[in-house]
Amino acid sequence: MQLISEIGRYDDRSFFAKDPVWINPKNPKDPSRLPDGLEKKVLVIGGGLAGLSAALELADRGYSVYIKEKYSHIGGKLFCKPVDILNQTFWIEHGFHAWFHNYYQFQDIRKRLNIDNNFKTWDVVNYVFRNYKPEAIYSEGPYPLNLFGIIQRSPNLKLTDGIKSFLSLPDMVFYDFDHINQKYDNISFIEWATQKKVPQDFYDIILKPALSVTLNEPISFSAAEMLAFMQIFFLTNSKSDRREVANVNYYEAILKPWTDYLIKQNVKIQLDTEVLRLKVDEKTASIIGSVDSNGDDTIVYDWVVMASEVGAVKKIFANTLKYYQNVPRVNEILSNNIKKYLDTMKVAPDYKVLRVWFDKKLNSSTHDILETPDFSPVNLIAQYHLLEKEFIDWSNRTGGSVLEFHCYTWSSFFTKNVNDSQVWDLISPTVKQIYPEIFERNFKVLAYHVNSFENFSSFEKGLLKGRPFVDSFALNKLNGIYLAGDWIRTKYPSALMERAVSTGREAANQILLKDNVKQVPLLVVNNKGPGI
Repeated sequence: MQLISEIGRYDDRSFFAKDPVWINPKNPKDPSRLPDGLEKKVLVIGGGLAGLSAALELADRGYSVYIKEKYSHIGGKLFCKPVDILNQTFWIEHGFHAWFHNYYQFQDIRKRLNIDNNFKTWDVVNYVFRNYKPEAIYSEGPYPLNLFGIIQRSPNLKLTDGIKSFLSLPDMVFYDFDHINQKYDNISFIEWATQKKVPQDFYDIILKPALSVTLNEPISFSAAEMLAFMQIFFLTNSKSDRREVANVNYYEAILKPWTDYLIKQNVKIQLDTEVLRLKVDEKTASIIGSVDSNGDDTIVYDWVVMASEVGAVKKIFANTLKYYQNVPRVNEILSNNIKKYLDTMKVAPDYKVLRVWFDKKLNSSTHDILETPDFSPVNLIAQYHLLEKEFIDWSNRTGGSVLEFHCYTWSSFFTKNVNDSQVWDLISPTVKQIYPEIFERNFKVLAYHVNSFENFSSFEKGLLKGRPFVDSFALNKLNGIYLAGDWIRTKYPSALMERAVSTGREAANQILLKDNVKQVPLLVVNNKGPGI
């Protein structure tokens, strides 16, 4: 299988921008598939993006892949499920997502699934603040002129002051992935900005908005992680902040084409199947299977990819350790891995995503997507009747609107287990400050849907040094298992959806290398900053 060639043809014309880097196969002369007649069974635990990515690469190369997903829907943090509202079935996502230019693995997957037409560009990112004029930020031209253009167009920043602020931050401009990780993971991004004496207006307008949508507590978010985010999403080249959004729901746009493809490759997808513990070969200390919520799986697997979110992984390993507590060698190996790689890992604070159906629309000058970094707990508002087809159609028929409100670190502001019926009333005073029109024109709430989660990975300061790589367990004597997910560490800048699909591919590559099947190349963000 050949990777999509368009990704490799990188055409940034800046002398300073850093091209992405290929991680090529370690075994380029090995065959591209398992030999005919040889069956290798792989258990993928978790049907999110990491698990789907690993399954895609392995199934394409002749493996028998089995995916076990705890919930009734596939997709993890990209899930989309049908909900009956207002006498109609709507497909409602986990929450709004954007696809960035530097999501190279995801670009490749989209090409292979032939789904690029399900996306459209999101050209301008709009922000509102309490103490500054609104900003419309977009990148145009070669680096570094694109960044100077952002400053020049700002109604809040002076060009000379903004350029001076930017050039005074060598950790960003001359970013070095390994150096930054070693130096700055023990302080928060806010502490870093204070140390560097970042001017308040530059911080508030350029840096703080990105920090506000990490789903973590801003006050404790790792400076090393945030500087990687800046590299990925803004600095590495002039196209970094270019992003796309889906024009149909995520099930139609991504998940159905992906699962249809996997099913054609004979991948077995088991929904509503929670893995309770792992099964370990006591002689080889290899993971060979699982015991699930619906019984003991009798299949003996050659490999396991653990692609669940961090909270689930910790629970599975705790149950496994308890089961093997009287098997000394297995107990020791499990204990060592849990202590070294899992005990320090944390889950980010709970968050809610509220989607509301109104009887009226906001005026046409309002933006389809609005980031609100100064208005926590409301961090982002998306007008779905301007984004996705089924909501556009409903709005055209009824004259109504559908708005989605992202409320991160919910428990910092309100009671954690508040009833869904109370969520709108709790956030409406904040929404009134952002969109007073909703209240001045007496918009009527026709229906609403609340998603409540506590499943996002914590990236608070101090966690990076203990964060496992894809092969950490295997290198620590626990055989047959590789890790994947947005919480797994990589040797290159990565984050969010792209980290999930990249580590899924990495996990598949570990298995391919062991079985003498040619690995899949990865295109990744450069470890070095653009300079100037």
